Order: sequence, then C-alpha cells, then structure tokens
Amino acid sequence: MIYRPEEITDRNGNTCVFRSLRQEDADELNSFVRQGSGESPFFPWAPGGTRLTADNAAEYILEFEKGERKMLLGAFRDGKLIGLTELSGMSEWVKMRHRCAVAAGILKEAQGSGLGKKLTLAVIDVARELGYEQVECTTATSNEVSAANLRSMGYEEYGMIPHKMKNEDGSYVDELKFVKWL
Repeated sequence: MIYRPEEITDRNGNTCVFRSLRQEDADELNSFVRQGSGESPFFPWAPGGTRLTADNAAEYILEFEKGERKMLLGAFRDGKLIGLTELSGMSEWVKMRHRCAVAAGILKEAQGSGLGKKLTLAVIDVARELGYEQVECTTATSNEVSAANLRSMGYEEYGMIPHKMKNEDGSYVDELKFVKWL
C-alpha cells in the first residue's frame, strides 16, 4: 500500500514528512538500519534479524510497495529517514486475515519527540482502513519506554516469550507481546 505524503510536526517543533518508502530510498533505508542498529539493541531491523540486506533493500521496499495489505511508512526530516514503521499481515489464511503485525524504529536523534507514537498511530489508521481487526507487536522486556508507549496507545500485554533472541555475547532477550483491537 502507498501512503500519501503527509507533513507533520513533532513535539519539538520539527517538521517531518510521513510517506511510503520508494525503491529510490534503498540507500537511505540502508543508512537508517546501519545507524539505528548501532544506536540501540532494540532496533527491529538489526543485522541478522530481518530479510533486509544492503544488497536487497530496493526489492524489500518493492515487496511492500506492491503488497495490498502491507506498508513501509517512513518519517523523513530534511530528506533523511529518521523513523520507520512496517505493517504486514500475519497470514494469508482466511481465518487469520484479520490480524497484522507492526514493527517500528526511531533513530536516537528523533527519540522523545513523539514521532514514534505518531508513526504508530498512523499505521493503526492504515490497518483499520485495510480491514484488519487486530494489530500485534512485540518489544523487549527491558525496553520500558516502548512498552509504556504501547500501553498509552491502547495496546494490551498478553504474554512474554523467554529467550526470544540471543545476542552475540550469548545473553538472551525476553520479549513482551502486545495486541490492540481496532
């Protein structure tokens, strides 16, 4: 799905443009992932954690651009991608087409500005428009800011997955599961 460009102002008075990523944003997406995964252990597009690679970024974007029930929504400030939210269906099985998943990441320079919340609320509106009835997402148990933001938007915690991810140093990350009914 394509999201029509929309200009928004964050809590700090900065102007950003929300829009769908396009294939020509592949280099910007790669820079975003590189910077974000270096800044935070919670970054969802960390190397090894996704199908996204430097070599296939344009194809990754195209997959979302052509998808009827999925979207990559970016927040751009002065042409730089500083926030990203991914919306995708949980399954194409008829009995599960009412469910979708959301993942979001914000660069450190934009954190605390309300941008992540605005991106997430925009994606919730898109999910509703696409006919989804429930939105699901996860966050690390140690990411208290993310969990608090999700709760403030009406998400309900429904479980925890112990040892969901294993870090390079051998430590584990437990993950909280959240759901929001639309």
